[in-house]
Amino acid sequence: MNNLVILPLIIPLLTGIILGIFKNNLALQRRLSLASMALTFVVSLYLVQFVSEEGIQILELGGWQAPFGIVLVLDMLPALLLVATALVGFACLLYAVHSIGENKERFYFYSLFQFLIVGVNGSFLTGDLFNLFVFFEVMLFSSYVLLSLGSTKIQLRETIKYALINTLSSTLFVVGIAYLYSVTGTLNMAHLSVRIAEVGQTGFITAVAILFLVVFSIKAGLFLYFWLPGSYMAPPGAVGAIFAALLTKVGIYVIIRMYTLIFYHQPEITHLLMAVMAGLTMLLGGIGAIAQWDIRAILVYNVVISVGFIISGLAFGTSASLMGAVYYTVHDIVMKGLLFLLGGTVISIAGTARLKEMSGLIRSHPLLG
Repeated sequence: MNNLVILPLIIPLLTGIILGIFKNNLALQRRLSLASMALTFVVSLYLVQFVSEEGIQILELGGWQAPFGIVLVLDMLPALLLVATALVGFACLLYAVHSIGENKERFYFYSLFQFLIVGVNGSFLTGDLFNLFVFFEVMLFSSYVLLSLGSTKIQLRETIKYALINTLSSTLFVVGIAYLYSVTGTLNMAHLSVRIAEVGQTGFITAVAILFLVVFSIKAGLFLYFWLPGSYMAPPGAVGAIFAALLTKVGIYVIIRMYTLIFYHQPEITHLLMAVMAGLTMLLGGIGAIAQWDIRAILVYNVVISVGFIISGLAFGTSASLMGAVYYTVHDIVMKGLLFLLGGTVISIAGTARLKEMSGLIRSHPLLG
């Protein structure tokens, strides 16, 4: 029965391949893409119930046992994240069908969207760092093209900036993996937890832990978020919504996983650094939001604030704060996606993103309030 764990990967992967073949049949692409997200949502809901009743599920692909083979691990946290991902993915696709335009749709939009979901779901499910890197790259390559859809000057500029900073963080990710493997001889997360507990978190391991924190802080937008505002404002509304909902959350999820399972031995260093970065992120994000009159910029800085809020819960290190961080992460995936879609709707109705130039919406469109 635990073979069902792979379905949130297989469904969007096969859908993306099929959609790539029929790129000129827009009606098929729209319906199949929406059906894929709906099916993934139903499967994810079932997996939540299954994990609740049967406990943690481990799928060893190809029969190769951990820590040597590819392992997918499903507990309640990734199960809930899969549900939230599929739900917001369906909402963003439905919005895109009515707003993104045929030219962008024909440029493999729906295929790339599905591959983005593959990368996100794979990052939630994988049980080892190497395949986490692989799924990260699948997600990032899809996001590069989605960000550039439309090929405006601003989009191309932000795509280059986004690609460069993520290439740097991916390079540091590989360096961290190499260092960690040289000390522990494994990349399986559960096995890493055991091995580091055996050898102790030496100064070298602590340095590696800080390196990984830098890597995933870049990807999550924790303090090192300078790339995020422009990158999330540049793409079409549906793409910006899925970026805001999911991309930072993958980085947050990995930070939660690694610093509760692997690098938890010296919280006076790692978690203190995390707390400082989280506090500065919330402060600077709040200042950034207050200074804006563009509704998109305000929403983007709200993403930054939420990243700091979630990581602060992890940094405190209590069971209550960690539960709060997990709850907020799942909640924020759905809320941020829908908030960006609502913002896109307001901009479309008003014909402008400037708050100073908007007026009378509560009278003409009371449901928006």
